[in-house]
Amino acid sequence: MPQNIVIVGGGIIGAMAAYHLTQRGAQVTVLDAGHARATDASFGWVNASFFADDAHFQLRAEGIAAYVRLANTLDVPVTTQGSLVWENEGPDFDSQVDKLNRLGADVQVIDRQAFAALEPAFGQPPERAMLFPSESAVDSAALVTSLMAAASAAGARMLSGVFVDGVTQSGDQVTGVTTAMGALPADQVIVASGVGTEVLLARLGLLLPMLKRPGLMMRTRPIAQTIGHILASPAQELRQLSNGAILAPVSAGHQADTSSEITTPPDVLADAAIIRLRTMLPDADLEWDHVMLADRPMPQDGLPAVGAMGPTGLYVATMHSGITLGAIMGELIATEILDGASNKSTDLLAPYRPQRFVQ
Repeated sequence: MPQNIVIVGGGIIGAMAAYHLTQRGAQVTVLDAGHARATDASFGWVNASFFADDAHFQLRAEGIAAYVRLANTLDVPVTTQGSLVWENEGPDFDSQVDKLNRLGADVQVIDRQAFAALEPAFGQPPERAMLFPSESAVDSAALVTSLMAAASAAGARMLSGVFVDGVTQSGDQVTGVTTAMGALPADQVIVASGVGTEVLLARLGLLLPMLKRPGLMMRTRPIAQTIGHILASPAQELRQLSNGAILAPVSAGHQADTSSEITTPPDVLADAAIIRLRTMLPDADLEWDHVMLADRPMPQDGLPAVGAMGPTGLYVATMHSGITLGAIMGELIATEILDGASNKSTDLLAPYRPQRFVQ
């Protein structure tokens, strides 16, 4: 009989898991509470240029490759447009390049002239930048829609606006989930509920501490096509959407932002980000029209938490960046749920098992 699997959370990780599981014949029900999701306010950058250590780089590089495989089987809103990165300068830049080369990254160092040729509208080309030609941009909300449509066509069901308040078990075996409207039975439960993961697991007596990492993403009114790459400078990250709008975090250094709260009004932060963008794109008529707030789902050590945990049949998957890692996580989660751990999943996920938080 096909496995009856409940996925708690309809963001990028839950949608990827639903897609891969249904392609292999599993019976899947996705429950999504309908709250503001990090997926919908994501910058959408699939990259391996920002990483914590060697293992984290390899996982993110696998994430890039997994998106290529996904695009071969499903029409997805993913564009391989490459990125230009110069968040570090001087010796720190050299150190980052040396580390990337040692890891076998797809990276080239370009000078100011080459940068200006690639991005002629950019107002202050850096002395040096790293070009990552294989990195991609994702329309994250549209991607979730595409994944869920494909999962639905393969038999998945989705309950939107339904909050899961508990996981049921009989002895040491998961039996389903509970909601305010009743219980749903399941052979296995995948908790992919982002920032809600900690509270849900705590009700089972399980520890998975999460950081508070709110993020604001700003979108401008559409302008003429101006930039072709994803750009990451010390002052600002930005990319241009297919409709011409510029998408940018309101904080400088978004990838490494460790703020636990936002105390400045979002419109004030957006105004400041627009000033930075106008310096970068001096000929563009830039005005912001939308700011999105979402809490990034980040375990306490900043690294993914993925794997079986607690009673038999319970599986946890929460992380930042879910966009970069979404495609590879969909593959690995489906494999581990249906077949058990493989050599590949064991190698890639060994540093990220949720049991590391249990003392």
